[in-house]
Amino acid sequence: MELSPARLPPSPASRPGGDPLPALLLTCERAGFDVRQENGDGPLCASAAFHQRGEGYLLSRKVTLWAAESHEHLFLYRTARLDVPQWQAILQDALARGRERIRPHDEHMVSYVSALVLCDELDAGAAGAVRRTRYSKSFWWGLRGWMRFRALALRLPPGMAERGEALYAVNTAARGALLSLVRTALHPLFALSEYPR
Repeated sequence: MELSPARLPPSPASRPGGDPLPALLLTCERAGFDVRQENGDGPLCASAAFHQRGEGYLLSRKVTLWAAESHEHLFLYRTARLDVPQWQAILQDALARGRERIRPHDEHMVSYVSALVLCDELDAGAAGAVRRTRYSKSFWWGLRGWMRFRALALRLPPGMAERGEALYAVNTAARGALLSLVRTALHPLFALSEYPR
């Protein structure tokens, strides 16, 4: 699924310094995701899923020329400090949860698995690891589609008491859709800038 800012409805204006999680979940719901709160012991706090199907017919629905499905599985994590070992644990958790939800078949085109990490402190090594994260997998040599991994870590403004600046680290696959979703959701709360390299 490729979300563009034009397709996303604006997120409601929130007071500066508010918790970003409700704004993110509301924007996901408005974009068509099925959102679910997670109540576990780990850093996973919510998940969201988006499913889309396209079909082409010849004269009637009984004669289907083609059909293609695309899916997005988004996992939102919250942690005080994101360092490299913590990022590796989150990466493995998101990949395992995403692979569990993917069902490749003849009409499956693509499934995106996305990890969005909200943290109070972002280690420079973890920011670099997020940027370098690459993962893709094809099913049956691409005949049953493929999956791709998106990653974004967001360091929240210090204190969250006044309108500050959040820093993000993002991998190449997440630069379009996931980053756009985060910007749309959090623009009323604080400014976003890329974590310095």
